Amino acid sequence: MAILETQNLTYKYSVGTPFEKVAIEDISISVEKGDFIGIIGHTGSGKSTLVQHLNGLLKPTSGTILLDGNDIHSDKNFTRQARFKVGLCFQYPEYQLFENTVYEDIAFGPKNMKLSKEEIKERVLRAAEFVGVRNDMLQKSPFDLSGGEKRRVAIAGVMAMQPEILILDEPSAGLDPKGRKVISEMIEQYRKNTGSTVIVVSHSMEDVAESADKVLVMNKGKVEYFASVDEVFSNAEHLVEIGLNVPEITKVFLALKKQGYDVRTDIYSVNEAKAELLRLFKERGVLA
Repeated sequence: MAILETQNLTYKYSVGTPFEKVAIEDISISVEKGDFIGIIGHTGSGKSTLVQHLNGLLKPTSGTILLDGNDIHSDKNFTRQARFKVGLCFQYPEYQLFENTVYEDIAFGPKNMKLSKEEIKERVLRAAEFVGVRNDMLQKSPFDLSGGEKRRVAIAGVMAMQPEILILDEPSAGLDPKGRKVISEMIEQYRKNTGSTVIVVSHSMEDVAESADKVLVMNKGKVEYFASVDEVFSNAEHLVEIGLNVPEITKVFLALKKQGYDVRTDIYSVNEAKAELLRLFKERGVLA
């Protein structure tokens, strides 16, 4: 059974006013325990609206969200529990830090779970270790940290609740390539250590291709694709048509295809590119 499922999920903003707008429409997806899902789509495609439904933060105009087979909005107590089971970290979470110390910020979620002081401390220290926040930083003000450190503290605050499903909305937004790599490796390590299901919204096709098991492509509020990385990137030309920036390596092979070379276009990693070029060279007699 799926750990998380949406059935014909639709959400409209400003219902009944002249500004009524469909943000997401008729979305039905199923997420299995332990999945790593990457969500991509052009700006305004409905990515953030969708993930805000997955822990009950938004209530659908129509349709259902099921967590462990139960309607997330079946009653208020279950909705509250769902927000602990499905941890959501917003885009630029460092702007949501507000406590006096790093420790208190990371502990905020566990405190709301009514855990003991001992359990809260254990979770804070574990989450801090996951994200690379040193113990000597825990008593500092979060506002004295660098941008990258603040980002890690904010993510640790969600991890400290030990959600069964961790959702991160653009966790690498605004970071340089080194910072993006650190965040990606941190999330992957967390998943391996906890077995949690991870859903990441990202503009970086490279990051999604490298980390995700499955990719959900949003286009104008609807699901364009929901399939394995290989299946999605086999449609690279269509991804470009709907306004997505495919990995640079993929663009190279699309260009080669247009020039008449018989190459695959579902290439999104250096190793795949190397293997495909070697195959092409051998076929053309360039290599023995």
